[in-house]
Amino acid sequence: MKKRLFLCILICLTLVSFVGCGEENELVKDSAQKIVNAFTDKDMDAINKIIFDVEETKVDDELSDIWGESEESQEGVIAHIFELVTIKVKTTTDSLITYEIVAPNMKNVFHDVENRENITEQDLLNYIIDYANNSEKIDTEISLEYTLIDNEPVINYKDEKFINAITGGLTDAYKTLYSEMMEKYEKGES
Repeated sequence: MKKRLFLCILICLTLVSFVGCGEENELVKDSAQKIVNAFTDKDMDAINKIIFDVEETKVDDELSDIWGESEESQEGVIAHIFELVTIKVKTTTDSLITYEIVAPNMKNVFHDVENRENITEQDLLNYIIDYANNSEKIDTEISLEYTLIDNEPVINYKDEKFINAITGGLTDAYKTLYSEMMEKYEKGES
């Protein structure tokens, strides 16, 4: 069961991992707005391209065979969480972009599920989606540095704090769960 939970968490996270002063630059504003538009439009292809610089998320065939899942079901959890996320550009300066992100609070999603016995993978996926739908929202401000290369802004959206904010704390929740599992493993507990 723990291996399956671990695999589910790992898949969720792989589908998915940003104030200063100065003069605002229109190119920076336009570039910063692209991620906002992708979330507003619920455009997973654009989100994947902007954040992960990939055209589409690849499914791990080996894990897919183990779980008996399709690409559609693996993308469903993160895509569903992202449908509940809103982002807006709060400020841009000569070196920083500050985003305001409102996302479902997923910080305790794995802690709250621990009490369930004999949960299937599909039950877990449904649980996470229901949890996202029914959780309160959290508001986070994230500032990302950018650089200009050939007068084009380059923004690192793979920043851990940004990813954690757009997933409502899911990456921190996963890290906590993983640490707890490793502690139990090292103690010889099942």
